[in-house]
Amino acid sequence: MVIFKYVVVLSFLLGAMLASLFQMGSALDEADIQRFSMWTAIATVLASLPSFL
Repeated sequence: MVIFKYVVVLSFLLGAMLASLFQMGSALDEADIQRFSMWTAIATVLASLPSFL
C-alpha cells in the first residue's frame, strides 16, 4: 500500500513538471521573461521534491 501511495505522488509530480514545462515554453513564445523565470523556479522545486521523499 505504501508503494502505491509513492507511485501516486510521483505521478502527480511528473504531471505537474510536464505542465510547468509547457508553461515555460509558452512564456518563451511570448517573450515573457518574468513568467518564464517564475515557471523555472516552480519546475526546480518540483524536480527537487522526489529527493526529499
